[in-house]
Amino acid sequence: MSEIVNEYTEFGSLFLVDEGHYPEFCSYVKSTTYKKSDFFLKEGEKCQYLGFLKTGFMRTFYINDNGEYVTFNFHFDNYFFTDYESILCNTKSRMNIKAVSNAEVLLLHKDDLQKLYQKDVYWQEFGRKMTEVIYLGLKRESKSCYITRQKYGIIIYSPRMHKFFSS
Repeated sequence: MSEIVNEYTEFGSLFLVDEGHYPEFCSYVKSTTYKKSDFFLKEGEKCQYLGFLKTGFMRTFYINDNGEYVTFNFHFDNYFFTDYESILCNTKSRMNIKAVSNAEVLLLHKDDLQKLYQKDVYWQEFGRKMTEVIYLGLKRESKSCYITRQKYGIIIYSPRMHKFFSS
């Protein structure tokens, strides 16, 4: 993960990691890319990773009892995302997380997060802060969205989506 070790100025504060702990954090993170329409997580799978979206656009959705696709969150550049319920409870996910555009994502495996927690209190605080950021981001995004029913399901629109659908 040497490519992000040199990017502390850009990503350190976004990861909520101080400069002294940043190289250790990077040693657990792996970089991957998702092409448009690739899944980070499919319903029925156990979520294994916390994701940090460096670039791109992803959405979280589920299919309701009527077979409608219900989108309830969007993930943009510099955004943490995951299915925390699946990770915390070690259960199969009831949601899908899919790339809406090509995306560059940094992944932290849930087992590696546990290893960090066991190393020292710093990493436990890191986990708490990361959880707070994910929660507040979801809450903020849901307040700025509006819901509309379309032919292909229920769509939640966010003004931040505009750049991906214009042009």
